[in-house]
Amino acid sequence: MMTVKSTSRALQSASGATLTFDDGSTAIDLCSGGFGHGQREIVAAVKAQVEAMPLSNRVMITPVLASLVDKIAQLMPGELSVSYICNSGEESFDGALKLARGANPDRDQVVVVSGSHLGCLSYGQYFSQSGVSLDYLPLRPVFVEANDSKALASAITAQTLAVVYEPVLTQQQLLPLNEDFLTTMRTLSKSTGATMIAYEVNTGMGRCGRNFATELTSVVPDVMVIGGALNAGCVPVGGYVTHKALNDLVYGKQNPSLHGSTTGGNPASCVAALQALIALESQGVANRQTQIGAQLVSSIDGQASCKQAGSLVYVTLKNAAQAKAMKLALAEAGLLVATRGHELHLTPPLMISDSELAQACATLSKVIKQVNVKEAA
Repeated sequence: MMTVKSTSRALQSASGATLTFDDGSTAIDLCSGGFGHGQREIVAAVKAQVEAMPLSNRVMITPVLASLVDKIAQLMPGELSVSYICNSGEESFDGALKLARGANPDRDQVVVVSGSHLGCLSYGQYFSQSGVSLDYLPLRPVFVEANDSKALASAITAQTLAVVYEPVLTQQQLLPLNEDFLTTMRTLSKSTGATMIAYEVNTGMGRCGRNFATELTSVVPDVMVIGGALNAGCVPVGGYVTHKALNDLVYGKQNPSLHGSTTGGNPASCVAALQALIALESQGVANRQTQIGAQLVSSIDGQASCKQAGSLVYVTLKNAAQAKAMKLALAEAGLLVATRGHELHLTPPLMISDSELAQACATLSKVIKQVNVKEAA
């Protein structure tokens, strides 16, 4: 197998977790997450829909959109049952905040659990820590530390528009939010009228060992934002799911174009998402993610400390320089990983094959020992 060199190459094709570049070199992708490329049954279903009708007028419902939202409702915990389908997780998050604003138009404070990967609000944390004014933003983010119920109680007030979080933090650390913290969030959100929004773009679709990481506790939010691997590796798609009472409060008996998306909910993307959800149920995707993560951790063989949540594995190294050296060495050996500071972040596709995983583990084990030896020499 020819492996990818560290110099830049153009990506030409992908299958499963394997990327092929224009010079013929290949690499196994452990950094992009997602569903996995080229799943035959899914590709065939999307092709058939593209031939029949890939796009449609958003005002007119299609059978596949109806089937998708029905399947989502079947898989959701609690009373989450009303879906808004659009083009990406970030667009879904914007839609969820707009939904919250519709319920409380005079509020602008958003309480954010630090370490959550939440697009613009994560950047808001960076800017606020740097002393840059956020006066130009339509929302005011207030950040609280994970699993600090006392700080959360102080932050959520009658002026809070929404409380947003990842059930398992993925931005700065890999950390599940505990039941007590989320119960406090649920109670305070209900008493103040704030909208509780779970961002599951990175942690949903089986990634953390449950269909959605929200199911790791008994606490159900007002809105769940989904996306990422929902696209089945084929067509961009995202959505949010809420309960009927909140949806009706904001959009009931009103023109649905109040919140529109030109290509959101198109038939091709709906087919991809529906097939991804069918695979999630029928192929035991959630259970397999825990096994994938355990194999990756085992391949480290005690050379560094690891944190695992399903197939997400964060490896802590000595410093940022060693993490960078490890990333480059792994790329030379045909394995692509991400780094953040002194950590390696391993996020394989959900559908990585057994052979691809075995090869990735062998490469990881070999390279991490070599780099540690080099550092110690």
